[in-house]
Amino acid sequence: MIAIFDIDSLVYESCYKDYDDFDEVTEDFWGRYNDVVFHLERAYNDVTMILVGFCSYNYRKKLDPNYKANRKTEKPQFFDELVAHVQENAKVHKRKGIETDDLVAKYYKYYGKDDCVIVSIDKDYKQFECTIFNYRKREFQYVSRDEAVFNFYEQMVIGDSADNVNYCKGYGKAWVKKNLVGKNEYSQRRAVYSLFKKLYRSKGKEMYLKSFLLLKLDVF
Repeated sequence: MIAIFDIDSLVYESCYKDYDDFDEVTEDFWGRYNDVVFHLERAYNDVTMILVGFCSYNYRKKLDPNYKANRKTEKPQFFDELVAHVQENAKVHKRKGIETDDLVAKYYKYYGKDDCVIVSIDKDYKQFECTIFNYRKREFQYVSRDEAVFNFYEQMVIGDSADNVNYCKGYGKAWVKKNLVGKNEYSQRRAVYSLFKKLYRSKGKEMYLKSFLLLKLDVF
């Protein structure tokens, strides 16, 4: 089994602890990492780890300058040191121009849903038919194809507060339940596109595509 591990959040979590020295930070990171390996090896006979992280120059910032503008820009103490330490002691796959999520998605598509598990606490991967191991909860989640389609179009409407993406303000769970639940993929896409046309009129298509490019993983 191929385990594709989005390590960005794990690095941040280790740095946000109130540690006085760097050795404590590295001990925290590797302790958490080894815990992930332990649980994966309990579930699968043979596990190959692929670490993905530290991607830079995300194209989404050019598409919308407000993308993730609500997040704190100040790095936690020891962050740069831990990033350097992890890269020196493990092979981390990274790329410029996209997010770590996109690169994880590329590996997932390459190996296929039957041969890989995504290791992450990020809900965005639920737009794929896949198996996700949430290392914080220490539990596996299985997302079906129908669930994946619904999750993405629901996000197109509700938005993503963590990434500061919300182009359909005022439309939430009630609208989704009425217009998306129980519908096939084509009907869901048509319903969401019609909503954007209603909200933005002549710019409906443009805003729909903009939201799509911000929320969909592995577009480029």
